[in-house]
Amino acid sequence: METFSGMKRSRGAPHVFRFLRRYLPEKAFFRKLLTLASGILAGQLMVVASAPLLTRLFTPAEFGLFAVFSAITAITGIAICLRLEFAVPVVGSDDEAAALMTGAILVATINTILVSLLVFLLGPSLVVLVDAEMLARWLWLIPLAVWIWGAGSVMNYWSLRRGRYRVNGVNRMLTLGTQAGGQVGLALAGLGSPSLILGYVLGYVVRLGHHLTHLPAFDRRLLFSLHDPRLVWRTVRSNWRYPAFIAPSSLLHNMCEMIPAIIIASMYGPAAAGWYALAQRIMNIPTKLLGEAASEVFLGEGRTLKGHALKQFFLRTTFFFFVLAVCGMIPVLIFAQDIFAIVFGESWRNSGLIVQLLIPLYISRFIAHPISQLLNIMQKQYLHFIAYIFNLLSIIFIFLIAYYFDWDLKTTILVFSIFSSIAFIFSILVSWWAVHRSALLT
Repeated sequence: METFSGMKRSRGAPHVFRFLRRYLPEKAFFRKLLTLASGILAGQLMVVASAPLLTRLFTPAEFGLFAVFSAITAITGIAICLRLEFAVPVVGSDDEAAALMTGAILVATINTILVSLLVFLLGPSLVVLVDAEMLARWLWLIPLAVWIWGAGSVMNYWSLRRGRYRVNGVNRMLTLGTQAGGQVGLALAGLGSPSLILGYVLGYVVRLGHHLTHLPAFDRRLLFSLHDPRLVWRTVRSNWRYPAFIAPSSLLHNMCEMIPAIIIASMYGPAAAGWYALAQRIMNIPTKLLGEAASEVFLGEGRTLKGHALKQFFLRTTFFFFVLAVCGMIPVLIFAQDIFAIVFGESWRNSGLIVQLLIPLYISRFIAHPISQLLNIMQKQYLHFIAYIFNLLSIIFIFLIAYYFDWDLKTTILVFSIFSSIAFIFSILVSWWAVHRSALLT
């Protein structure tokens, strides 16, 4: 009888370990990723803890109205600085980075004025489209929210430039915790359905305030001193690729993520949008937000790599995120409906079904989001734009077909998930082509 002590190590084992070492990221990447992800995880635990309360305090229809508000805010807010904040970690000197931040805030202010005009002109039509009278009273918060969002994003990337990953991690925790706690607290105080919107905006106020109060004295003097307008203009102009390619791409990216909630509300009613919103709220824990943390670390680590080293970094991280995503989604595929029904109430079982239908999208997005930062590092931002145009066109096509053939909600979301995952795979392939081409040329 063979025992454990008599077993010999397989000759193939070292090859397995060498393979894993080759296709996994370096330790520094893991450390920084865990620093950011721990803050996100703590904040998301607060979001998860608040969700069973919120689903008993609010109906699916009320959640649907909040989903429409947050979708509009996210779409208009993502490019409020024209993505100039992305250049803050990578420009040469601190003086140039500070001048660029000044330019980004000025751009955000101008764009906020434009958003205010759009809300004034188009707000009433939107309310009619989604059948949401209550929403009309809170549309004025959108311009305020997007400016605060933009200023907070600029500060976030300055902190990334300084390597203060811990500050960014705590900041994410405070943002998410304030949003979750604010929504529950305001609801328990008797404010009603506006609690969802007000708590959401409050989180971004805290995000900006935390960054400002944790600036070292030297950074505060540098950032808030009067910068030469010529230097501001020169740094903005020299980073023209970000407004030209990344801003439209980011806008398209958020439209691809957020527009479905608005379309679902208009096609199937606010309750359906509410089920979809809860599914997104819960599944953002392992997918979107962890992917954003990885994206920031990816940008910070990958900017120092060139040629073959960058190609190896791409392969390691892609393999790592693929394995992590697939392993994480297996329990979701099996248990999501029952978990949602037990934790959030039987009326939210459909949210669990939506999560299961969206698994292909979650896996592909989880991989694609951080990997696409390579295009920023390589100054090939125009490829972002091409990838997201493909994604948006596929979504528009899907919902037009769903409307024409009068598909039910389940069929529409399943087809949307499949086509969106194909679009994200296309984005990964575009990034791989750029990296492979760069390695061949060096």
